[in-house]
Amino acid sequence: MPSNDWNEVKLLAADFQRIQLTTSSQRLGERNCVEIVAKLISTGLLDVVFTTDGKEYVTPVHLTKELKDEAYIQGGRINILDAARALKVDPDVASNLCEKLAKEESEDYCIVHGQLIGLTYLDQIAEDVIDKLEQYGQINSLKISQQFDLPVDIIDAMLEKRNTNLGFNLHKNKNNPYLYYTDSYFISVKRIVRGAILAITRPILCTAIINQCSIEEKEFFTVFESLVAEKQIPGILTDRVGNSCTYVPNIYTKSLNNWVINFYSNNKYLDYEAMNNVGITDPISYISRIPLGKELIALSSCSIGPKILNDILAAVEESIASGTWIDIMDFVPIVFDTKDGIMILEYLLKKNKFSNSYQIFDNTVLVTDKFIEIQSQRIISIIDTKVKKIVESGEYAEALINWKIQQKFTEDKNPELSRKEERKKKTGKHGGGTQGRETKIKAVKKKYGHKSKQDSDSDDLENKTAINEQLMMDIVNVNEIRENLETDESFKEIDEDKSPLIEKIVSYLHPILNKEALRRAQDIYDQVMANRMGDRRKVHQEFRDKLLLLLFDFNQYLKGIQKFDNTDTQVQLTSFLLKSIGGEIIENVKSYIAKNKENVSESKSNKYDKQIEDAIERLQKSLTSKQIDDFLEAVDQLLSSVDVVQKKHDRKKEREHLQNYRQLLVRSLDIEDDAAQVLLIATQILFQSVTQTMIKISGKFVSVLLGFLQKHINEQELSVLQNYHDAVVQLLKTEDPVEKENIKSKLKETTEIVKDIVNNFKKTG
Repeated sequence: MPSNDWNEVKLLAADFQRIQLTTSSQRLGERNCVEIVAKLISTGLLDVVFTTDGKEYVTPVHLTKELKDEAYIQGGRINILDAARALKVDPDVASNLCEKLAKEESEDYCIVHGQLIGLTYLDQIAEDVIDKLEQYGQINSLKISQQFDLPVDIIDAMLEKRNTNLGFNLHKNKNNPYLYYTDSYFISVKRIVRGAILAITRPILCTAIINQCSIEEKEFFTVFESLVAEKQIPGILTDRVGNSCTYVPNIYTKSLNNWVINFYSNNKYLDYEAMNNVGITDPISYISRIPLGKELIALSSCSIGPKILNDILAAVEESIASGTWIDIMDFVPIVFDTKDGIMILEYLLKKNKFSNSYQIFDNTVLVTDKFIEIQSQRIISIIDTKVKKIVESGEYAEALINWKIQQKFTEDKNPELSRKEERKKKTGKHGGGTQGRETKIKAVKKKYGHKSKQDSDSDDLENKTAINEQLMMDIVNVNEIRENLETDESFKEIDEDKSPLIEKIVSYLHPILNKEALRRAQDIYDQVMANRMGDRRKVHQEFRDKLLLLLFDFNQYLKGIQKFDNTDTQVQLTSFLLKSIGGEIIENVKSYIAKNKENVSESKSNKYDKQIEDAIERLQKSLTSKQIDDFLEAVDQLLSSVDVVQKKHDRKKEREHLQNYRQLLVRSLDIEDDAAQVLLIATQILFQSVTQTMIKISGKFVSVLLGFLQKHINEQELSVLQNYHDAVVQLLKTEDPVEKENIKSKLKETTEIVKDIVNNFKKTG
């Protein structure tokens, strides 16, 4: 130190000592000092911090210096609360002071988790981490953060900041963001993984490879992805869910593909069990992934190629064309099971859309209707003599009487069944004809809705009665059918395992043939009884009722035609009505003549036939003239020639007939599925509901009825019916199978809506 400076220091020390020894006449008390400091603080001339004991004042600058000193003493890291206690200040003051320091000197200090941390402390940690990287080649920032109680983000930022100054490259693992490694470490791990993978020749779980290489899962997948990118991996990972997957080497995949191709080339199908045996655990999925799978059809135990399918299809077509039978299982490899045969048969029948001229037995046997018909005719022709003997011997008559007695007994116990039988006799086909789409009316039970217990019981009894009627006598027994079938060429060399097939065909034919035998027996019996008893009156009564019913319907239909304003429409409907009703009248008359010819003497028969022939000829001419008067005159002449007198008009019976006719139409509508028939019946019911008259039309007049009904139904319902009509017409015109299926699907969706419109229709206006 210079001598001048030192002299000044001595002088200052002497002045300071003199001042200390000097006594003042005016001294400031402690209270005055406190008030002076408070005044200075309030006026903003002095900035100090009170200590916790309240006896000292500390300036922020001095406090900051003490805070730095305390952090240094604690190794560069101090808790804010500990700092507050050491500085004897309030924790809020210490916290604000630390935040201010970290803000003003952000490069040297930071606050983490309520602690003030200096840059020197982080540098020391960074040196330790880098030493570990050099020693081990990799570190986990998450573990380091837990070790030093620091956030992972700070550790990551610290490493990234110093990455450029390191003597080696530092990388972060893509699959594990907490893992850092050096180039040398990554290369060594790649060599280990690549060596392990190159030694694999069969599929293996990745966990086994990881355990063998003694590395972490995420580290393995990072290395694996790197090797894949460098095209050093001869295989792929499959079934990966998270970190769980299987490594499949290419050599194994290639050997499997070669095995599959060779197996298919030799057999024209792929067996799932055989594929399982060579290591393909999901054969169906595997087949769907290979190019070969596009032409195969998946079955229950195998996938079949087009070669076998085409062979089976050719055999089926030949069988249908020749009218024989075929078992699909005879044309498939032995490894195929019954389920496969069923699926093949269903696939072929659905794809090729054969006409429904066959029956399926034993699930895989297709028997053509032609074959069944030939066998039935052959068997019936053989037993015709037996049928005649049964009738002539009185055995059939006895069985018929016993059956009728049993039926009468059943009806007495269940009166409802008797009433149903009566209604069934009264109902039947009204109208008829051969032009257009005729309305088919059937007296049937309601298809939907809940039945009462009484109705259910009566229906069961009615079904039992029908069954008993068919089996009231066993004219053709199963042994006769079996013996005749076994003599057929196609069954002579049949295997023993096919014997159940014959039994099923026998069971199928037995009720059909027995019913046909009973029908023939009944025909013979009726003829015999007619010849014996000459029941001409009964036949004439039935004939008269049919004829009068047709004429009654004709008059009702005529009233309906008169509701149309257009003359051309009336003429067309009248022409159709004349042809249909007139044709049925002529048909009934001819049938009646044929039945009664034997009961009339030859001389009387010639005269009788001449009158009827003249009347029929006149009636036929009136049908072409389209004149109602001519038709009615010809009908009167015909009725006179066959001794039929018309009944007087009865308005009460007319109303009942209209009501019954409408109910029959409604029942027919409920059970009808054909869209054209649904539309035809629906328009007839709506017309009768509007006009209270009957109408007889064919399909081509539906549009005419819709035009008439548009004034009587609302626009929404009319739109539904008109769209339904257009769809039906389009279905009849189109020839494209795909378009037909689309139209049928739309019609099926709308059919119930049309039925609801009819059933819920109420006349307006």
